[in-house]
Amino acid sequence: MTYLRNFCPSIILACLAVTSTPSVAQTETPGFYGSVYAQASHLGSTTFDEIGNAGLGSGLRANFDAGVGLGGDIGYRYGNGWAAEFEWNWRRHGLSSLRGGGTAVTDGDFASNIFFVNGIRRFVGEKGGWIPYTGVGVGWVQEIDFDLNSGATERAWSKQGKVAFQLIGGVEVPLNNLWSVVADARIMRVGSIELPAEEGVTGRLSRPSYNPISVQLGLRRMF
Repeated sequence: MTYLRNFCPSIILACLAVTSTPSVAQTETPGFYGSVYAQASHLGSTTFDEIGNAGLGSGLRANFDAGVGLGGDIGYRYGNGWAAEFEWNWRRHGLSSLRGGGTAVTDGDFASNIFFVNGIRRFVGEKGGWIPYTGVGVGWVQEIDFDLNSGATERAWSKQGKVAFQLIGGVEVPLNNLWSVVADARIMRVGSIELPAEEGVTGRLSRPSYNPISVQLGLRRMF
């Protein structure tokens, strides 16, 4: 997933650079819209301690495979280049390796379900042309879940109520008056989390980090 680490910040910086040049016309028809998207996500390695009866110990280092995600939003364009939206995002990162500890782990994942409120700045040009946009979001973590399983033994740690943040940069490509394709990159930050035991184990995971970056492709409809 090296391309994600390089591509996402580049896209967001490019979109932010658009703010330095005036758009041809910062007007568009106001109204509601809805979007759905699929996502490719990258989660960097993280270190943490297991405190409890799982027998994993301290000084653990987890690495993850390429992640996948789904999401959608309902938003409103104000007609002056600004928009606000309510977004749902789910993503999962499968465990590729776990180093350290005293018990073999054969399967696992780090996943989240988060609701965001986003503020979007759209740079509207000629009618029918591509529309770059940037944005920021503040989210509420409905659940973040870390599973570390061994054979038939399922073990899960989870937390609710954490605050998340994201930066957004992308482009919307109109197909007609109602439909458009959207593609963007997002940098999310949840930070280090204390995860209490949820299933098959006691104790907690001490402060693994959850800061994924992603690219997504979606379909949007105006109402």
